[in-house]
Amino acid sequence: MEGVKKNRPVVLITGASSGIGEALAIEYARGGADLILAARREDKLKTVSERASKQGARVVFSACDVTKDGDLERVVLLSQLTFTAIDVVVVNAGFGVKGALAELTLSDYRRQFETNIFGVLRTIYATLDHLKKSRGRLVIIGSVVGHIAPPDYSAYAMSKFALRALCESLRLELAPYGISVTLISPGLIDSEFRKIDKTGKFIATRKETVPRWLVMSADCAAREIVRAIQKRKDEAIITTHGKIAVFLRYAFPGLIFAIMTRFRVKPK
Repeated sequence: MEGVKKNRPVVLITGASSGIGEALAIEYARGGADLILAARREDKLKTVSERASKQGARVVFSACDVTKDGDLERVVLLSQLTFTAIDVVVVNAGFGVKGALAELTLSDYRRQFETNIFGVLRTIYATLDHLKKSRGRLVIIGSVVGHIAPPDYSAYAMSKFALRALCESLRLELAPYGISVTLISPGLIDSEFRKIDKTGKFIATRKETVPRWLVMSADCAAREIVRAIQKRKDEAIITTHGKIAVFLRYAFPGLIFAIMTRFRVKPK
């Protein structure tokens, strides 16, 4: 089949069916990129693919579970029937386990790490050779919670702290191959994230508890993320409140911990 069009980068995005992943797919399509989209929900992927195609992008999409060995390799192999390179890999698939230590089990922590850590590693292993050939960009979606660990989010925070360590190490390892490693640390973004329970199941009826004025649209976040990727930044903290929170965490750690203690909902 026809190879990738000249000067059109190929971008692979996991977790591309909604939220930041969906917004990034559309933003990249508008910017002239072709796409490889992966997520668990194939029906939603199809919708995102159709939207991106209307922007002029060629799109390969496939249902994929980052917790299953071989799924990422299958997606990459499928994409090679259409594209001859992968220039950008955005490792976005993930979710958050919420609950105090006493409410969680070891299985909850394992489930969190299986997606947010081992799913990331599966994606990197499946695409690394392609990024070496293209001297491309590896992008990992972390979180402000990778800098600040709030109460009742120990599992999620642990996974995001670990991703920050992974990025720091890989940045040095992959630099000789011309691969940049960018960690994206979003604050509160308009997405389905807060409607997903600790098992990874989407709960449509779950109410949003965060004030709307504090939440950045996924489209706005995607524009900031793409700019950071293009500049090959080491890290980009997305949202103003995220930048402020991270600054306070390191400049005035006692203050940020006092704030979290003050506003934490007390156990009954």
